[in-house]
Amino acid sequence: MIFAYCRVSTNKETQKTDRQVLAIQEYSKANNFIIDEIVEEIYSGKDIDRPKYNVLRDKLRAGDVLLISDIDRLGRNAQQVITECQYYNSQNIKIVALDIPLLNEWDKVNDDSIYKMIIDILITLKAHLAQQEREKLVQRINQGLDVARAQGKQLGRRKQTVDKEVIKVYKRVQSGELKKVEASKILGISRQHFDRLIAQI
Repeated sequence: MIFAYCRVSTNKETQKTDRQVLAIQEYSKANNFIIDEIVEEIYSGKDIDRPKYNVLRDKLRAGDVLLISDIDRLGRNAQQVITECQYYNSQNIKIVALDIPLLNEWDKVNDDSIYKMIIDILITLKAHLAQQEREKLVQRINQGLDVARAQGKQLGRRKQTVDKEVIKVYKRVQSGELKKVEASKILGISRQHFDRLIAQI
């Protein structure tokens, strides 16, 4: 069977799946095949846990084809797209992405040996892009931290102000008058909490 999935990741009325549906329908007409089902979804979120997509994913079987207008409709980032491509490849389900050269050529998609080569190249390329995304993110974070340090901003958690009563009891521990267990009981806290507090003094 041939399925199509169209998604926009916003609830704004200006965002519709119409453009995706039209592109997929025109593609099917040009290549003389009928789409069995088109699934449209408007869903925002950082993860891939989309209700309609999950139902469609479970419905797909070996030999089926999944049509999408853009390969990034499969996930929110390169790593999610890679994971989905690997899953479909392992289940012998073919993906046709209209925005990917070779992966949008119907005759090549139907040739198993060519398709496998194309999908392997795509996964490798996406993995490279995912690594670049991670490296750029780390670089931007480090640059931001360097700027903050240069401006004299305090990084990390702010040092908590220790209650005067804790300091008073801790001085009794230092003098040998109390043990830490006794001090924590006086303060009504655990020994571990007491240790964390005195570490901030």
